[in-house]
Amino acid sequence: MKYKNKELWEYFFDKPKKHYNMYMYEMPNYPNHLIFDNEEILDAKGKWSEIYFKNNNDLHLEIGSGSANFTNNKAIKHPDINFLGVELRLKRLVQAARKAEKNNLNNLIFLKKRVDSLKEFIGENELSGLYINFPDPWENEEHKRIFGEKLLNDLDFVLKSGSKIYFKTDHLQYYLDILDLINTRDGYTVVYSTDDLYNSEKIIDNIKTEFEHLFLSKHNMNIKYIEIVKE
Repeated sequence: MKYKNKELWEYFFDKPKKHYNMYMYEMPNYPNHLIFDNEEILDAKGKWSEIYFKNNNDLHLEIGSGSANFTNNKAIKHPDINFLGVELRLKRLVQAARKAEKNNLNNLIFLKKRVDSLKEFIGENELSGLYINFPDPWENEEHKRIFGEKLLNDLDFVLKSGSKIYFKTDHLQYYLDILDLINTRDGYTVVYSTDDLYNSEKIIDNIKTEFEHLFLSKHNMNIKYIEIVKE
């Protein structure tokens, strides 16, 4: 199966396989809501709103958007904001794009992309908001965490002054480590934090992720939440 000038599998694998993930074949079906061509993603750096959203609205991004209950609902509630959801798993990307298409959203696009560096595909001061919901805490391998010094170094470049980072986790130590990191890091300020989101004033505006739904149905543990402003 061809897509543009390449075999479809070449966008996902280094060499052909006997059997492919069935969702690979659905990826081209959502051209308005899903980009999986890495060159296309890199070429959009600094021009996301101009090229894909055809406006000058603020750009927000979620790392690890999953099947995107959160991002889809954010886009519905905020039609004046452009949203990017970044995810690796094909099934989740297809599910996310289906929702965006069903909701007829023109302010939401999903990217198949590993976030090794935001600076790779987001331009200087291009981002006005970042969401990180329930990232892997990598217990005993904290250096692998998505939220750390390396991410902040990227945000120094891509995040506009006055913009916010929104962080949710079920993991207490990760929550505490982020608070410690920000409190010792110039250029960022914690403006809100709670170790019990569901008993805070912020619950009014909370949008549950798929993980959050599942977690709350199985565990009696608090959700932790932080808002951070870039100075």
